[in-house]
Amino acid sequence: MMKYRITYYLSLISMVILFSCNNDDNSSVDSNNTFLPVSFQVGFSGQTLTASKVNAVISNGEITINALKGANNESFSFTIAGNTVGTYPTNESVILYTTGPNQPIYSSVNPADALTNTGQIVITSINTVNNRISGSFTYTGYYREGLITYTKEFTNGTFKNVPYTIGIQ
Repeated sequence: MMKYRITYYLSLISMVILFSCNNDDNSSVDSNNTFLPVSFQVGFSGQTLTASKVNAVISNGEITINALKGANNESFSFTIAGNTVGTYPTNESVILYTTGPNQPIYSSVNPADALTNTGQIVITSINTVNNRISGSFTYTGYYREGLITYTKEFTNGTFKNVPYTIGIQ
């Protein structure tokens, strides 16, 4: 359980650092002057969330992705246990979702059994020339309040051309 607390706090810290350095333009131009639209979206509770800012860091063999929507700071934070193209089960990675500060955090970690796989993250592309990462995800999020556990299904998640930096290796 300590691993998940540390991962949670590291994700929050990296989110603050990444978004404090990000401009408001969620697109970029690659080395060949080709427009690269950046996107992050996911469906849940009958709606689709589209992030207004998204960044990533590849560091120490892991990928961290942070996505933020709007002034309320609705956000997703991923810590993926790998740094290559492939499929990663959520029982080896962590996804966190919250609607804002002091709000419930829906984690991909099942509180009844932390080893249960609750979904997957698929890294489909890591563009090392332009430092962009793309992929998809789906998972069941868990929020526990006292003895009650709430769940939320996150489906059709995609991220495309997310800019990444290389952190400490």
